[in-house]
Amino acid sequence: MPVVDVALWDLQRLTRAGESEVLKAFEHIKGEVEEQKGDRLRIEVSHDRPDHFSAEGLARSIKGILGVETGLPKASVVAGSISLEYIGVIEERPYAVMAIVRDLSLDDESLTQIIQLQEKLHETYGRDRKKVAIGFYDLSKIKPPIYYKRISQEDEYTPLGFDKPIKVKEMYELTDKGRRYSPLVRRDAPPALVDSDGKIMVVIPILGSECCKVTPQTRDVLIDVTGHSVEALTKILSILVYSLLERSRSKVVELVKINGRYIDPTQPRSIGVRKEDIEDVLGLKMSGEEYIDALRRARHDVDDGNVKVAPYRINLLSWIDLAEDVAIIKGYNALPRAPPLVASIGRRHAVEVLTEDARRQLLSLGFQEVMGGVLGDAGLYRMFGTEHPLILNPVSETLNAVRSSLVPGLLYAASRQRRPHLKLFEVGDVVVRGRTARSIAYLISGENITITDGASVLTALCGNLGLRCVPSNVKLPWCIEGRCAQLTGDLAGYIGEVHPQILERLEIYRPIVVAEMFL
Repeated sequence: MPVVDVALWDLQRLTRAGESEVLKAFEHIKGEVEEQKGDRLRIEVSHDRPDHFSAEGLARSIKGILGVETGLPKASVVAGSISLEYIGVIEERPYAVMAIVRDLSLDDESLTQIIQLQEKLHETYGRDRKKVAIGFYDLSKIKPPIYYKRISQEDEYTPLGFDKPIKVKEMYELTDKGRRYSPLVRRDAPPALVDSDGKIMVVIPILGSECCKVTPQTRDVLIDVTGHSVEALTKILSILVYSLLERSRSKVVELVKINGRYIDPTQPRSIGVRKEDIEDVLGLKMSGEEYIDALRRARHDVDDGNVKVAPYRINLLSWIDLAEDVAIIKGYNALPRAPPLVASIGRRHAVEVLTEDARRQLLSLGFQEVMGGVLGDAGLYRMFGTEHPLILNPVSETLNAVRSSLVPGLLYAASRQRRPHLKLFEVGDVVVRGRTARSIAYLISGENITITDGASVLTALCGNLGLRCVPSNVKLPWCIEGRCAQLTGDLAGYIGEVHPQILERLEIYRPIVVAEMFL
């Protein structure tokens, strides 16, 4: 769980509330005060509430809990004249989004919180800057338009903390961040933001420049977020924009034109929900006014049955998340308690008991257990003519399907072995016709092995488990014709000799019998 450091007096300033009220409000926040040393608080916040990674987001929620401000946070959005242009393609992080928050009132504590929010987002959602990189700039020190492009490692700029310009390649070696993050980009031509005067604002995602750093005197802040997905970057931008709005006197957000179009990080989303559903899941009754008040104190708006949620609430996916918000605002101790309708004693599921018994029996029969993955190669499953769910965004070409049978995995394991005799088995879950099922499969390999050898194991296994397994002739695409049977009775499944053509494709040159049973 992320831990953030904030000043109690800063929370009081932002919320316009007393010390006891602020501390009491943490009972209704997903997080808790871990430690208090004088005016400093260490707060453990939920990882799914990145808007709570700094004092501004915590203050915004506390104001809602205390009723100081309710409903969606206000922002005055204007389309600005400042533009960002992409120059070329930057493969390692192809997208950049921007926005400006104006009329800020900053001091040293404000800057500490801005930096904390930036680093917490880098560590978590940014995967240590691999996925997302964030920057803040004093707009008054930048001459637009701004360009997102590659620069040379021979170019010079003044990195943060330096008092004179150095070459980019020197920055790689002279700074901690250069040594740590330069491997994420092309070192010979790293991506950067450059203004129309040619000033390098930042070498992305490594280190910003002294030329436009944010100070307590800064009044207008430009935010940039770079990475791989415009949708994901816009969500992070929303968190940053709304945090800075807590420090803004006028609440003005200025949109930046990016490659000719505006991206608005302040647009709320709408989630459909019924009051009755929330009441049912929480086990309480609320009047219409109580229901609306709870949602507004959670910083949402209610509009004709739909709930409008702020874009920085990236953890809200459905109405059940809104029910959680209502429960937090009401307080979990306020929810009714009731004993379960049916008293029962916990015990192992029958399928688990049968699975363990089958595992013991096969081990006693001299088999070795194989433990394969749930994902596999669709090409291997196609050899057997089985239906299998495909993965839309597989991590690799060999892990692009969910297994519908354990047999292909056993055969692949057998293909990696060069022993003359094999007895392997596996027990695990498969997906058959859209439903998960528990499967038991075994494989016997060796010279002169036939279906008779597999059937003797089947008879012993079913007999020791007390199950009735009735074989009958069947024709399957992977099986030698006339040497294949389906199983009925207490278990469904099949047993058969694998066709030589499949064995040859797997580079297996000995007979193999397989059987599979679904519990």
